[in-house]
Amino acid sequence: MIRSAVVRLLPLFIALPVAAQTLPELADRALAADPAVRATSASLRAAEERLYQARAAYGPTAHLTATSSDTRYREGVAEQARPFRSDQYVVQVSQPLWRGALYPALQAARSQLEQADGALQQARQEAQQRVAEAVLEVFKSRDVLAHATALREAYGEQLASARRSFQVGRAAAPEVREAEARVDGAVAQALAAEAELDLRQQVLVEVANGPVAALLARGVVADALPPLRADSVLDWLSRAEVESPQLRQARLAVETAEAETRKASMAHAPTVDLNASYTRSSDTGTVTSIFPRRGTSTAVGATLTIPLFASGATQSRVAETLALRDKAAGELDLARRTLVIGVRQAFVATLSALSQAKALATAERSQALSVRANQRGFEVGIKTNADVLEAQGRLFEARRDLSRARHDAWAGYFRLRALSGALGEGDWQALDAQLVAHQPGEIGRARERGGNGP
Repeated sequence: MIRSAVVRLLPLFIALPVAAQTLPELADRALAADPAVRATSASLRAAEERLYQARAAYGPTAHLTATSSDTRYREGVAEQARPFRSDQYVVQVSQPLWRGALYPALQAARSQLEQADGALQQARQEAQQRVAEAVLEVFKSRDVLAHATALREAYGEQLASARRSFQVGRAAAPEVREAEARVDGAVAQALAAEAELDLRQQVLVEVANGPVAALLARGVVADALPPLRADSVLDWLSRAEVESPQLRQARLAVETAEAETRKASMAHAPTVDLNASYTRSSDTGTVTSIFPRRGTSTAVGATLTIPLFASGATQSRVAETLALRDKAAGELDLARRTLVIGVRQAFVATLSALSQAKALATAERSQALSVRANQRGFEVGIKTNADVLEAQGRLFEARRDLSRARHDAWAGYFRLRALSGALGEGDWQALDAQLVAHQPGEIGRARERGGNGP
């Protein structure tokens, strides 16, 4: 069985050095292998090259043109063809003096570079959030399995006790049957929990891009909860407005669209270029001369280009960029609304999980007292075996729900940090500081503190 295999290997995991697999190191390994992070990193490099190209448009360009030709010239039908050869080399340098579209193009390239950087930051935030959720799901599934196993063992003890009581006439047959049914149900829950834990471990290994054996030997401290104030939602919204990668990308998309509009409108403007050329030519004759020639020439001048008519293409391009600007502005509003809703939902979910965890901690203590009271009542004959079984079931359900609430609170907190663009190594270090060595017998000892069967 999966649980037994994990229990057998767990001492080996505990023996591994904890520093070999801290949560910050695990997050770094996952980030290095995340496909979305690698893709956005490549996009960032491409955007850097586009910015370089936009800057290079301000500089000079040089061209070398070489021409070589062989000609055979004949004036009449009876005349013999006269061959001659011509070679020419031209070096031309051009320097833009005025091109109105260059500066908007440079602005657009800068905005695109910042957009690519924002996309990379967003990919890193989302990748870290996935790792955090995968880790916490493993911890939660492991606790669910431990509680289901402890409940199965407790029901097994109650079944054995009911059978002994039935043999001496202190219990009726229906109580034995009910105990057997509860054991069967607990076995089914344990099997389902084993399958869920196996799935969550596989997901974590895939997300973390490697084994996580040492991590399985650790767990979150039972009373550790994320630091979240109930009155801080406005602070989270303000921070998200400033630091959110999604919102930053949407703002930069508007700036890029505006720059593209200015660039398109400058297609109407004239351009001025400074040109310089050096020509070296030689030939063995021409059509009008039989004498060879060789010479060089230099030329410096300016070229003024005034656009007159482009069949409406320029106006159409301007209209297109204006429409794209409006689209970017709408997407900015949508991104802001989505972010506000997401932050509020994550905040409420985290705060709700924190409240549930605190309430369930009190409920767990009350249920433990209820189990002991029912067991004592069973010993003196005022409670039945079914009463004890029901109390134990409520106790382990409270412990299971408490574990879920605690891990859900951490998962919601990490999601809130990611949406706000603030998730980083400090959060991993804070959570890693709350991890302690996980002992397989902790749940069993907790069950014993809650009381064994009669």
